[in-house]
Amino acid sequence: MMRIRYLLAHTPLAAGKRGFPKENGTPFFPGPVLKESLETALFFYALGKDPEFAELVRVFLLAGRFDRIGSVRDFLLERLRERYAELAELEIPEVIWLPEITSRRVFTVDLETGEVLKRRDHQVFLGVLSLELELPGVFKYAGLSFCEALARAELRRLRERVPALVPFYEELTNRLRRMEIPLRAGYWTEDVFAGLLLAYWRVKEVREVIRRRLREDPAPRTLLYSPKDRATFGWIELASEI
Repeated sequence: MMRIRYLLAHTPLAAGKRGFPKENGTPFFPGPVLKESLETALFFYALGKDPEFAELVRVFLLAGRFDRIGSVRDFLLERLRERYAELAELEIPEVIWLPEITSRRVFTVDLETGEVLKRRDHQVFLGVLSLELELPGVFKYAGLSFCEALARAELRRLRERVPALVPFYEELTNRLRRMEIPLRAGYWTEDVFAGLLLAYWRVKEVREVIRRRLREDPAPRTLLYSPKDRATFGWIELASEI
């Protein structure tokens, strides 16, 4: 087990479209949102390391009855929890208090066209948070695997359409391997699956089915970008020391 003491928000961290929730006037980052980022990374990792689980997911995406399911994303994460019982044992605080929050001008960028779809101000956190939790060592590899693949996928689309972000991603790909547990967390895209199906980005058969049946793309289609920070949202690190 890895003992985690800190959450480092290397780029703007947002909780959701409405900003950070508050309790007695104090803003916090929801623990369940952090847990979902861990599950997303493990889901990606399991598709590459667990053939039985990967086949279950592939068959469902190709032939599953989506009309009988409220949320395909939730359904897939539930299958992950059934497969990996240790997820139920994760003790992540429900509330992660924020010492201070700030505001950033944020652009929602369409990676297919390079078009800025929205411009608005949004609540974010940047910096270091104290956090106490223990994680199985697999999350170190899952987080790195997912974040590296996600960064590469986004960089590939950004090179021609949003060249201003290329230096950030080139530097990010070098930094990820120096992070203890890198993750992509919170509100960083408008996409429903938020990278959950990224493993199928290069698998034509499944990719085309996802696009046709779910009207989504395995790789992120939209990103939240802070012009002030010259960075996209949600790149964090869980660390035992700083």
